[in-house]
Order: sequence, then C-alpha cells, then structure tokens
Amino acid sequence: MAFRCAGFFALVGAVAYLVPGVAVGDLVHSTKYRDHLVRGTTPAEVWRYMNAHPIIDPDDGPAYANITHDHDLTFTVGTRGGQCRVSDLTFRWNFVLTLPKAVDFASMSAKNRQLWTSFVAALKRHEETHRTIFLKCGARFVPAAERMTGPAGCFGMKRKVRRFIDRSYAACMDEQRVFERRDRPRMLGQPFIRAATGRQQGVQ
Repeated sequence: MAFRCAGFFALVGAVAYLVPGVAVGDLVHSTKYRDHLVRGTTPAEVWRYMNAHPIIDPDDGPAYANITHDHDLTFTVGTRGGQCRVSDLTFRWNFVLTLPKAVDFASMSAKNRQLWTSFVAALKRHEETHRTIFLKCGARFVPAAERMTGPAGCFGMKRKVRRFIDRSYAACMDEQRVFERRDRPRMLGQPFIRAATGRQQGVQ
C-alpha cells in the first residue's frame, strides 16, 4: 500500500536492512526495509523533490512511502479418518517497506530536522500498520485453511483451499483500502506537509 502523490513518476532506492523472519504457527513473514533517497534542506525543497522523484508503488502508482509484498502457499492433503484433510500448510509473506531518507539531513536547521524526523516516523507507522493488517488477516485465514476438510480421495481439495485463500486475501485488501482512506487525512495534516505547502510559517 502507499501514501500517494498523484501525477508523478520516478524511482530511487537502496536496500537498508532485514528484519528476521517471524513464525506464528504456519504463518511466516519477513520485512526488508529500503531507503528512497530525497534531497533538500527545507520542507518545501524536500517536498518538491519527493513529488518529482516519488517511489513507484506497483499497485497504487507514485508514493512517498510504500509497502510491497509477495507470498507463497505450500500444503499437502491426504485422507485420514474417512475425510480429506489439510496438513503441513505454510503461508509465507515477504514484505518490503520503503521510506524516504533525506540525503541533506545534516544541513537542515534543527526545526526542519525535527519536522522531517516526525514525518518519516508517521510514514513508517502508516506502512507498518498495513503490514499488521495483513498479518492479522493471515492469522485468521491460515488456521481456517488448515481446518478445511473434504470427501475421501481429496479430489479438488487443493483447488478448494487455494480458492479460500484467494477470497480471504481479497477481503484483506478491502480492509487495507478502508485503512488507507481513514488514515490519509492524518498523514496530509502532518506538520512537515503543512510547512512544505505554506500552511505553517517560520521553518522555510
């Protein structure tokens, strides 16, 4: 998901570090953080640079920060107790969270450094909340998929499980869009943005 800035395109990025994978039952995930380099020493300068050189989100287009992800599902099915049952189900989620990093941070005034640091922290919270929503969804649908059963012989069982996961994932994306709409006004009201757009005086 992305905090978007419509109408612009370009990409700058560098891998930063990796958070080790965490396993919760059969839900496994990892998060890689990346830097998106931006320039400028005042909110207005950085804002203009970010608009001219945004992150490109594969789903939502230009963005100031984003989280992308891929996932894979592995499981087996077999007949036990007269029913087809799921076993060894693992859902792996790999997240990449990209945040802006100010190249000229050291040259900013103390006030502008404070504004920038607070803004990046807000972006980080926003994108990590998207990750939390995904993981909460996974914590619901992974155990539910493991409990699925079917007729002995397991005909069509793998397809049934994958359809269930696909539907659950689509429902999770609906949750993500709701959060994005609700949180956008808070993000647009950040002091850094107000300063960059002239709604706050004395920091240019």
